[in-house]
Amino acid sequence: MSSAHTPETESLYLNQYRCPHCEIEWDDEWNCACNDRCPACNAEIEPNRSDVVGDEQQPSAFAVSYTLDYTHRVMVGVLADSPDKALAIAETAFDAGSIWDDTPEMPVLYDAFEEVDGETLLWQVEEVDVWPKPDGSVVKLRQEQVAKSICRELAAVYPQYTATGTIDQDVLDRVMVLAKLGLSETDQPA
Repeated sequence: MSSAHTPETESLYLNQYRCPHCEIEWDDEWNCACNDRCPACNAEIEPNRSDVVGDEQQPSAFAVSYTLDYTHRVMVGVLADSPDKALAIAETAFDAGSIWDDTPEMPVLYDAFEEVDGETLLWQVEEVDVWPKPDGSVVKLRQEQVAKSICRELAAVYPQYTATGTIDQDVLDRVMVLAKLGLSETDQPA
């Protein structure tokens, strides 16, 4: 007597990774919750999260945002004969768009967003088919993280360069991968 046997389909896992060295995040699908290699420094990284892909009930994708009231507070240094003249100089620089130039004559001393007391927290949820493209603010934050990683790589290799006059090709390759990650498509060299 033979029985029909349907082979079980192999589960796929969506693994999410974050390299502690480069501070780069990525995800990849594997047939297990396995380690992956950092695309920048090639370090072996354990997943910080693994989700089974293809469960019977697929969750919907939602873009969830919140809004808080903030005040943008900027302070600059101004040399002037009186408070009124200092204010006039600062207002002129603001109107000209040069108040954030951070020059020796007018250094930026403070630039931050501060929460307003008694602010109202507003949540918004929107179901989406695909994740929206990251905003420029997120792209900038990611580029800053990559820039810091490049600086760490260069600082680490500099003693080798001063001692031998050469830099290991693997280090240059890692720095190049980081540099490409940090540049937007429009910034990429031809």
